[in-house]
Amino acid sequence: MKKKNVTIDFFLVGAARCGTTTLYNYLNNSNDVFLPRVKEPNFFSEVDSPKNEDFKPPVPGIKYHAKIINDVNVYNDLYIEASNTQLKGDTSPSYIWDTNVAKRIFKHNPKAKIIISLRHPVDRAYSHYIMNYYTGVENTSSFEDTLDAPKNPVWGSCNQYLEMGRYYNQVKAYYDVFPKEQIKILIYEDWTKKLESEIKELFKFLGLIAADSVFRTPVDSNKIEPLKKKALLNVLRHNKIKALIKNAISQELIDALKSSFFGDNSKEIEKINPELRQELSLKYKEDIQKLSELTEIDFREKWQ
Repeated sequence: MKKKNVTIDFFLVGAARCGTTTLYNYLNNSNDVFLPRVKEPNFFSEVDSPKNEDFKPPVPGIKYHAKIINDVNVYNDLYIEASNTQLKGDTSPSYIWDTNVAKRIFKHNPKAKIIISLRHPVDRAYSHYIMNYYTGVENTSSFEDTLDAPKNPVWGSCNQYLEMGRYYNQVKAYYDVFPKEQIKILIYEDWTKKLESEIKELFKFLGLIAADSVFRTPVDSNKIEPLKKKALLNVLRHNKIKALIKNAISQELIDALKSSFFGDNSKEIEKINPELRQELSLKYKEDIQKLSELTEIDFREKWQ
């Protein structure tokens, strides 16, 4: 018997490095919400990855930050434990980068709620670069230098740092197909400062009430940790070696060992040069103007 396809009630579509992991974890604290153990299934987007393990079906009961799931049956199985009373969500930042996704989601569920978190485009770009550098995806040790490097469009190792912050066309793709009442824009700089009130508003948008327990459970964010022994770490990152390690021990243990052995809490993440930040911000002036008109939110004021 053919299984009925699951219907997703809401989508947290990004953007990347705009707090989607934190939002995922707060939503996941609610008994009224079901989110799969794969935080980013990437089912509705057409993206790629240089990591072979991203395409392997998830093992039931194991948590993953991201997978690239192309099989509808594998996707449906992510929600097999959801009850009929829970809202089902999908939190994949690639859904805003791939501007064809909005129509696919609308076809899947025209009543779906869409959540978009946006951050100052230069700060987002720099955070993305730092993440890629410390995870070994990016080898250029200067943010300024990497802006002139050849572009890699592959999602799992993408270095289109500035391009990803041109939000207008990405957001417009959703406004073109969904009623604006079904779209909630979250401003990273606002909701991270007024966390509890903003999370409550997010639950209200979904037709839910954020219980006190949502805030009692500790929530992890996708923080970047400075690293030491990077030469050794880069050796261990080779695909064949990584495959051997992953077959031997769990991802949770890998993350713990990486943090304890390679993490360097004595250092702080270096900050972007203020002059460079100001120079790059000018490149977004027109895009931010159009985004403000589209959403009726004055991002020019928000992003100084």
